[in-house]
Amino acid sequence: MKTCDNASVGIVITDRHGRYLIFDRATFPVGASPAAGHIDDHGSAEDAGRAEVEEELGLTVTSLTRVTGGWRDNRCRRRPDARGTGHDWTVYQATVTGDLTPSARETKNVRWIAPDALQELADRTVAYAQGRVTDAEFEAAPGVEPVWMEWLADIAAIKVSPDDLLQVELLTR
Repeated sequence: MKTCDNASVGIVITDRHGRYLIFDRATFPVGASPAAGHIDDHGSAEDAGRAEVEEELGLTVTSLTRVTGGWRDNRCRRRPDARGTGHDWTVYQATVTGDLTPSARETKNVRWIAPDALQELADRTVAYAQGRVTDAEFEAAPGVEPVWMEWLADIAAIKVSPDDLLQVELLTR
């Protein structure tokens, strides 16, 4: 099992209609999210962002703009390193080109969704954090991957109250 490098990138991709490119994760953690991954041996966060979009979606990044980020105590499927559990995130807005060719190993249900549909997924994650959606129900029809709720709120892609964000944050640990 790989050791976590405690450094992650996330890449928000929108089209000219304002829709978000998201997918359900085929591996832990459960949830719908934009492309993301560890920096590992990619070098810089930008290099990792470009590589993750290519790996997960088959698209080529033509531009990256850092939009948010910071330390989060979110766990991952890798073994923790000396820093423990968590990741220093760098989140980008990206422009892409190419034909969408999703990775069957990492993604499922890849789709472009309108902002209101993204908000519905966020609301499902809040309901899950509040115990109104069971683990099995969330796994069968996931909302936004919990670690992404803060990043999407930071960039005004979703609306969520500070109290609800705190509840969702507990799901990431």
